[in-house]
Amino acid sequence: MAATIVVENLVKSYGFTRVLHGVSMRQERGQAVILIGPSGCGKSTFLRCLNQMEQIDSGRVTIAGFTFEGKAGPLSAAARQQQRQIRIRAGMVFQSFNLFPHMTVLRNVMEAPITVKGIDPPQAAAQAHALLEKVGLADRAAYYPSQLSGGQQQRVAIARALAMQPEVMLFDEPTSALDPQLRDEVLNVMRALAEEGMTMIVVTHEMGFAREMADRVIFFDRGVIAEEGPPEEIFTAPKQERTREFLRKVLPK
Repeated sequence: MAATIVVENLVKSYGFTRVLHGVSMRQERGQAVILIGPSGCGKSTFLRCLNQMEQIDSGRVTIAGFTFEGKAGPLSAAARQQQRQIRIRAGMVFQSFNLFPHMTVLRNVMEAPITVKGIDPPQAAAQAHALLEKVGLADRAAYYPSQLSGGQQQRVAIARALAMQPEVMLFDEPTSALDPQLRDEVLNVMRALAEEGMTMIVVTHEMGFAREMADRVIFFDRGVIAEEGPPEEIFTAPKQERTREFLRKVLPK
């Protein structure tokens, strides 16, 4: 299978603090990869570097055939274009929903295809209605974000990311701000995407979801990939003591 995501020796620092220490990984099309690890270990920074929300210091990121190579100094026009192409192809869903409060649900989902891709509004509206149906919110198209629950807002955020027709979906702890019932609403949408073959990387503390849906689990620790493997291996027979220590803290007794 062709790799959709290839990361080579990715390094990222904030000032004098190095957050990612030469991370490398490869992900095939259609795989669901779950990132786990303690808070502050670099998981979210890694996602933000993948879709170029954070510019990497060195290393290379390739997504869907487009490559960005980190280096010091201003970016060339060609490098900026590669960044743009990667951002278009890597949809991202955050902890906070980041919806436009002054726009209806429908308009939130329509906006990026119209503004970024130049899609005609009627076509964007038809696509947005279909995506709202997909995430179970067809009857909320005319609502504003303030009229929705947290779980509903997060499902709108997923529909908005899907509206750009990405080849990869990145989820940064999408359920951490939700209570258990609303978490299930969002996780069910993510399960459906995984079952449809969407290439996904998910940062989460939902260990049940990770065991059930992951093709591969990656344990991040102190800015490096400390261990990775299939979920049955990581959760039942981890090789590294740091992985075992982390799982003892987060798995039910």
